Amino acid sequence: VGSRHRSSGPSLPTPATYGTPASAGTPEAAAVAAAAERIAVADVATSLQKHGFAVVDGALDVVVGETHDAPGGDRERTTLAETLRAELLRLASAPGVMRPNATVLVRPDGTRARLEKGHIFEAEMHVLAAREPALAAPALRAVAEDRSLLTLLNVMLPSVAQTQLHHQVVKLQRNAGFGGCFPLHFDSDAKVDGRLITALTYLNPTWRDGDGGELVLYPFPLSGPIKIQPKMGRVVLFSAANMLHSVEPSVGANDRLCFTQWFFAKSAPGERQESLTNAETKINALRNSDSSSSSSSSAWSQARALCRPELRKHLAKVVFAELWAASIQNAHPPSAARDDALETHEKEVATIARALFGKYPEGVSLVAKVAESGTEREKEKLQVTWL
Repeated sequence: VGSRHRSSGPSLPTPATYGTPASAGTPEAAAVAAAAERIAVADVATSLQKHGFAVVDGALDVVVGETHDAPGGDRERTTLAETLRAELLRLASAPGVMRPNATVLVRPDGTRARLEKGHIFEAEMHVLAAREPALAAPALRAVAEDRSLLTLLNVMLPSVAQTQLHHQVVKLQRNAGFGGCFPLHFDSDAKVDGRLITALTYLNPTWRDGDGGELVLYPFPLSGPIKIQPKMGRVVLFSAANMLHSVEPSVGANDRLCFTQWFFAKSAPGERQESLTNAETKINALRNSDSSSSSSSSAWSQARALCRPELRKHLAKVVFAELWAASIQNAHPPSAARDDALETHEKEVATIARALFGKYPEGVSLVAKVAESGTEREKEKLQVTWL
């Protein structure tokens, strides 16, 4: 629920899902396909379904093309991770390729304000593919065009026709340090834009403890926050619609390089903007939903209702309200737009709390108890789903 339209999301029509892509048959495409087979394995699929996320290391260690003779008689090998990093660095240094990440706030009166994140720069591969700089990035282009990972995820994850992965979009990102970060957020609303799975790939060979820029996942209510280091070649997959996450501030001048793959269901994207009035309308609708759970005296019935994805996201916003507000302040320089975002957040939290605490009082208490000290059996009884 929110008043924000994320201008940082994919902005052009759905990429082609047929025909032969320009990268087909290249060494880079072969390496990307080989990496996909290391990523979409049974353990990863199980973790995605059970925990909402999975972390994969070493998948991008595949060699791109043939090895070459190096001085001293050694064989020189360039991994896919190294190739991707070199290409991303070239694009990041090219004038006009990457632009500041920004959110457009839509106020109740219809006016708009641009809310930029500090020191975060991005570019979309489906934009670059038609431009000259993309020619210097064959591996990144292969990541955007090769469907091996999408296909393997469809095979490994149970789904029905409506949730089969259909296409993908790739966004490149450079965090220039100096506190650059992302506030708490969900990547998508499953009913709006069709994004089902997010895959983040990190390209930071010199990252060390203390550099910042860690990804933080919030698998509420099954566990507390999980901090993931942005190490070289690491791939993190998670539920785009249901996994709350943020990015810690990067320290000093340490660049943090990564790219995101979003895997979409076939459903067409809708308009991604809401006013505060629309947000309140959605909460009022929640009051009238699930009458069978509210009429029941069972705390577990209420708790399970709260843990369904459509309500769990709202409850998480209340549970992490203070942390969420602090993350908005950290991610954006002082401005009237940031003040608007914080005010909207405060109003939404109050509206959600009134609706959920009023309708599911026993459920809220039980979810809080299980989240803090529940057994594995109690967590299973909540019937949390991610995909």
